[in-house]
Amino acid sequence: MNMDDDIRIEKNSNGVETYIFDPYNPLNKTITQTDVENILKNYGIHTPIHNWVLYKRAFIHRSYIKRPNLENDLNNVIITPKPDDCLPLFTKSNERLEFVGDGVLECITKYYLYRRFPKENEGFMTEKKIALVKNESIGKIAYDMGLHHWFVLSKHAEGKQTRTNLKKLGCLFEAFIGAMFLDFNKISVTDDDGWFQNLFVTGPGFQMVQIFVETVFEKHVDWINLIKNDDNYKNILQVKIQKEFKVTPHYMEIQDHNPDIGYSMGVYLCLGQPVHNLTHVKSIPISKFKSYSDIHQYMSLHGKTFIFLGGGTHKIKKKAEQTACDEAIKVLNSF
Repeated sequence: MNMDDDIRIEKNSNGVETYIFDPYNPLNKTITQTDVENILKNYGIHTPIHNWVLYKRAFIHRSYIKRPNLENDLNNVIITPKPDDCLPLFTKSNERLEFVGDGVLECITKYYLYRRFPKENEGFMTEKKIALVKNESIGKIAYDMGLHHWFVLSKHAEGKQTRTNLKKLGCLFEAFIGAMFLDFNKISVTDDDGWFQNLFVTGPGFQMVQIFVETVFEKHVDWINLIKNDDNYKNILQVKIQKEFKVTPHYMEIQDHNPDIGYSMGVYLCLGQPVHNLTHVKSIPISKFKSYSDIHQYMSLHGKTFIFLGGGTHKIKKKAEQTACDEAIKVLNSF
């Protein structure tokens, strides 16, 4: 049996292990139709909602859903009785709504940037799109909007501070977008002359979400800071390396993945040889060089080199790579 975070093991008087499923969290509260409509009004949507259940589901974290009865019976899992001050468990989480909302948000954000920056190139818009819709960014917006107050999650998830985890709140925001998109697609679009007959396959859900998201961006995004700053260190490093050496950096694990600390990733400069046969122990630390000229001179003498530029550790592999690139950039900036 896969041990759930909300399952604890107890022994009865005979010393037999019993699995107790205890997810109930008294801090949970259900969002109401009035709550949803007030949120929408704050961001330009003054139309009543049609399916409150969709929005309600948008706030259900996977940790607060029912376990299959068959699985419980097979594994002797006992579900604790629901306390009077707790919400009942739900049958479905917000993950399917998150899937829909992610795609809708991506499209709206691209279209918004296309219109807001008419003279910028595709690279600039891609960079800013990534900065805008990455989970931490939209999670911070969701927190500022107060969406976390209605996040329904297990007692264990609450203890892990999932309610204020920006990445998880980013997923919640996407689920809310998905619920809104589906809800407003139920509206029929008609006029007296039949212009809209058979024209709208999905309804006006996209347009309603577009108004909402663009208003959210206008109220919560620091555009000056977004334009000035670029925290995509992988992009920055790639530009530096390509400009100087006409190659791209390579990434590999410095050591095997450790569940406790996550991934230890290194970023490397490989010249004059294939990288697939190389390992970290064969690399030269960048500290051995004081300038780009030193590296070019080394290449002239040896015909190949494999340089360790920087390292980073994180539970998320991509973030470990970003940290490694940040470290590398700091060194190369001194060249």
